[in-house]
Amino acid sequence: MSFKSDLRADFVLLLTAFIWGLAFVYQRTGMEHIGPVTFTFGRFLIGALAILPLWYVMEKPKEIFAINAINKKAALLGLVLTAGMLLQQWGMVYTTAGRAGFLTGVYIIFVPIIGLFFRNKTEWPTWLGVAMAMVGLFFLGQVESDEVFTGDVLILLGSMLFAVHMIFTGRLANQTSPFRLIFVQFVVATIISFVLVPIFEGWDWQGILDAAVALLYVGIMSSGVAFCLQVIGQRTAPASHASIILSFESVFAALCGWWLLDEYLTDPELVGCGLILAGGLVSQLKVLLKQSDGDPIKHPHGVN
Repeated sequence: MSFKSDLRADFVLLLTAFIWGLAFVYQRTGMEHIGPVTFTFGRFLIGALAILPLWYVMEKPKEIFAINAINKKAALLGLVLTAGMLLQQWGMVYTTAGRAGFLTGVYIIFVPIIGLFFRNKTEWPTWLGVAMAMVGLFFLGQVESDEVFTGDVLILLGSMLFAVHMIFTGRLANQTSPFRLIFVQFVVATIISFVLVPIFEGWDWQGILDAAVALLYVGIMSSGVAFCLQVIGQRTAPASHASIILSFESVFAALCGWWLLDEYLTDPELVGCGLILAGGLVSQLKVLLKQSDGDPIKHPHGVN
């Protein structure tokens, strides 16, 4: 894989991180009107409805819900995504946005560690970048080590599921259309959360209307557009490296909070943003590693 292709994949993933970072603002404002399960249902329903016509225009699929191996794998991945999103949304009810951003970003260390169980090789620049980004996330989140809240545990569990989701997204990204992979997952998430809403929260239609702007952004941009971009980016970027680029989500979340919600960045938070940026740049040292003569830089299918 060429250096140019590496940069293209990194740009796609960085754009994904920005969309997700801005989504934290809308997740906070939307949760002022509806509960976490209802919010999860709304975002995935809108995401699925947004992707379907685009899928038809771009690829004109002959079948959507056929029972085949790819759809089964996508459905299982949808279960992981649903569980991770529900845990994250529930966790945000009980903890601060800064801690939520930090703990969500912890998936960058889970990805290469979990990858070891699948015999996936991760190069040393990526490990160094992970370490730097982890320290940066700690500064950015301003987490006190002697404080652990219920929300922290929920978000941390969700972070582990996001790591699993990222690894298997990398494995499936080259096997099928990104639209199919995402649409099937969103349908699964919509059905599960639809069943859970009356059990845990009940339907609040006025609250849903009040949260419409937040749901539209998170549903169309964060769920629909960004997840498709993630799949496209992970067609060439290994999951361990992609996780570092996507950890910029926490930086963008902090910057968007400052921009839209007047949440000013402290000196430690600025240090954290700088370390995450440095971690992403350090992880790119892999393209400078010595290659054998005539041997281009390669990324295997799936993940490293």
